Amino acid sequence: MHLRELAWVGLVTSLAYPSNASSQATKDQARLIFTVSGGVVLGKSLWSVPAQPVQFITPADTFALGRRIRSNIAIGFGGTYFPGETFGVSVEGFLVGLGFEDSCRLAFSSGSGDVATVCQSIQGTTKSASAVALWAGPILRAYSQRLISPYVRGKVGLVFSNQSSIRTVGRFPTSQGISELVVYDDDHESRVEPALGLAAGFTAAVAKGYQLRWEVRDNIMGVQRVTAATPQARVVPPHERAFKHLFSMTIGFDVVLERRRGRRY
Repeated sequence: MHLRELAWVGLVTSLAYPSNASSQATKDQARLIFTVSGGVVLGKSLWSVPAQPVQFITPADTFALGRRIRSNIAIGFGGTYFPGETFGVSVEGFLVGLGFEDSCRLAFSSGSGDVATVCQSIQGTTKSASAVALWAGPILRAYSQRLISPYVRGKVGLVFSNQSSIRTVGRFPTSQGISELVVYDDDHESRVEPALGLAAGFTAAVAKGYQLRWEVRDNIMGVQRVTAATPQARVVPPHERAFKHLFSMTIGFDVVLERRRGRRY
């Protein structure tokens, strides 16, 4: 083959395949994303006991008790690494105020005013709590180079809570001041429980290196719940771990760092 023919072959080859080289460079592109998000987590019923005796007499005054997880504001801080276009790994710290709201109804009364006051003090009582979920998991996205990019992700981790979901206390006045009646006790004020998360959402590019994020998530968290009444008050009741589906909706802000072949973040 003559030199002129070789030159023409080289020129045609370079014109025919530039898009393939460009797309391969895009596939080799890695992204590191830092996210700050905020939103709301919806509440859920936790446990109920229809007949709990609260005195040492027979027949005893009896409470119908219940507790639910309150709706709360949530804040998240996380990072995601995409080695390619579709698959990535994310880690996150998710602050959920795992607070509670109690209910009490006097199912049977012996006529004691103090016991009735205890039930009234429990009714509607709210308890705030700080709970943090730390988890990690895979994420899959589509159309990452477009304005809108949908994704799904799953997570597994632990939730740390500083408030007992079992302990229940009422109050009544005495001549010495306010006294407490511990209906249910608990030997652990704080606990560490397993947690899972399933989420779907999308990101929207707002500027170079910045995105807005919208996400709906099922936060599946382990929480201890009362399973049965006790013969009397002031003891630790039968309880078990229950996985509660706490749905949340969050809006986040992303900072996107890219590394192309031959370049650093």
